[in-house]
Amino acid sequence: MPITEDKGGAKARGPNSASRYVDAPPRPVLHERRTYEPLWPAERFIVPLLRREIETAIEQYATPARGGRKALDIGCGGQPFRGLLEKIGYSYCGVDANPTDGIADVKCAADEPLPDELLRRGPFDFVLCTEVLEHVGDWDAAFANFRTLLAPRGRILITAPHFYQLHEEPYDFWRPTLHAIDYYGRRVGLQALYRNAAGNAWDILGTILPNCQFLAASPRLLDRAIAKAARIAAGITNRALLSGRLQRAVRVEGRLYLSNIVLLEKQESS
Repeated sequence: MPITEDKGGAKARGPNSASRYVDAPPRPVLHERRTYEPLWPAERFIVPLLRREIETAIEQYATPARGGRKALDIGCGGQPFRGLLEKIGYSYCGVDANPTDGIADVKCAADEPLPDELLRRGPFDFVLCTEVLEHVGDWDAAFANFRTLLAPRGRILITAPHFYQLHEEPYDFWRPTLHAIDYYGRRVGLQALYRNAAGNAWDILGTILPNCQFLAASPRLLDRAIAKAARIAAGITNRALLSGRLQRAVRVEGRLYLSNIVLLEKQESS
């Protein structure tokens, strides 16, 4: 998620939702993707998985029933899903806390007070919030904003990693579960229509390996040999995962998954 460079004086909230003022550290400058393709080895499992899930959810849950429908992309970045939403008939609005090359229509973070310009553009029939919430400190404010922005019976698609390496530090706060997203949604009148714990332990392993270096613990010959063997084994395993050979040969079971995919609908009639 693109996030604002804020040199200080930002209002922040902790887990107990008690507001306080802190000196916020600078936020990272990001290079946003215009297409949803992996940019480095650690993304080779999660990005294609997310692209399939997001495109399927849009096709199944976001098709406009009539003309004049509006879509909002929160944390839009390079707007990789704009074309798909416009193709099925939505009027698109992109929101970002740190717009890339001025591409966003409105500058706003998910948990900030909503600007008048954004409120005038709404309410929205479909909202995307993909790979954003792990970077949002105040979920109470964010979910209240979702409710405000959604039209009656409007829907929001949320994705957030359950397992992933640290990124966009120091603004990397959470690795939520499906239950956490359900909980915050219910509190503001958003009901889950679809939820999926996407990916499995093989996908997690394929994400771990490119993030790891296997180095000898000491200069001893035995340690160097073991470290080299570990590097070779990791390379073989990673290639087998990328080709799908390992997944076809061995079924893995366990309560592990890569990413949360949740589709929520606003329940109140007004």
